[in-house]
Amino acid sequence: MGPGYNLDYYLEIWSGIIRQKIDVNKESKRLEAEPERIKKEKWQLIKKLKISAADSNLLKIAADIIYLKAYRKDCWFHGCFVAENLYKEIGRRLGLSLNQVWMMAWWEVEPALAKEKFNSEILNERFRFSILHQVGKKGEIYTGKKAKDFLKNLTLEKIKIVSVDKLSGTAAYAGKVKGRVKIINLPEEMGKMEKGNIMVSHTTFPSLVPAMKKAAAIVTDDGGITCHAAIVARELKTPCVVGTKIATQVLHDGDLVEVDADKGMVKIIK
Repeated sequence: MGPGYNLDYYLEIWSGIIRQKIDVNKESKRLEAEPERIKKEKWQLIKKLKISAADSNLLKIAADIIYLKAYRKDCWFHGCFVAENLYKEIGRRLGLSLNQVWMMAWWEVEPALAKEKFNSEILNERFRFSILHQVGKKGEIYTGKKAKDFLKNLTLEKIKIVSVDKLSGTAAYAGKVKGRVKIINLPEEMGKMEKGNIMVSHTTFPSLVPAMKKAAAIVTDDGGITCHAAIVARELKTPCVVGTKIATQVLHDGDLVEVDADKGMVKIIK
């Protein structure tokens, strides 16, 4: 996890705001008012649909869970950001780069600091390809051929994919749109995303939000109504279908699709 965003990242964000001529004060006030607006709209719906007090309480619990699930990730990312300074200091004392320190197991750090050295080539090999196999508190790190053999011998569930013209999943935010697919799984792939594209990902996370903001619709392999993609789609009011299982395997960049998030369906046009 990391590295943390640098000043250039935030300057680029502000450059985008300036290019789009966004009224920052107006947008800030809108965002501040949004929770109260949603709360008011929710209670109007509860009253209109005559939802019982018991069911209303269940809805409140569900809303709290959705909030905490997203907040959990915020805490995780903040923890990684704060820990980065510790990793840098470990690297300074051992003569290692930050990437090399990330490849160290937690049980290796204290002995290495006591000896004031660690074999950097071991860490470089792990960076190229490695697997951490941990059972309980005991862990072992495999690299090279041993890691590949271990992976090869794992029994993984394989989904048999046949020719399909439709995908189904869970509707996370309603809407119906057509557009060209762009497969975006990593931040470095966001450059190909254009406004109005259908963003298709295995799963989404905060670093992919700039691409999600450009999407006419969002489709994922994984997730349910409380996943990151679903939460962000509702905030952006962007049609979203999650949990299709195979979208990234059957769709390709440039495919024309129709996303019917009212029904949780994705139709491949061509």
